Amino acid sequence: MENNLDKRNFLNWYCCYATPEEIEKAGRTNKATINRLVNEYSYEIEKIKMTKSLFDSLPLPKGVMPEFLTLDCL
Repeated sequence: MENNLDKRNFLNWYCCYATPEEIEKAGRTNKATINRLVNEYSYEIEKIKMTKSLFDSLPLPKGVMPEFLTLDCL
């Protein structure tokens, strides 16, 4: 359970909230850990990035609010 929560926290941070500068800074301070997590969750990261790019490319009808991605499927 805790491992699943850690996975979701990392994926949320890495894919949704962290800026490139924050990822770079984390890589400088915790390079081994960041590399391990990126390698371990590379499939999920690519899946999230593809989904985000698909949602970003779809035009929304006027007045429709964009939905936020959830990671419940992971």
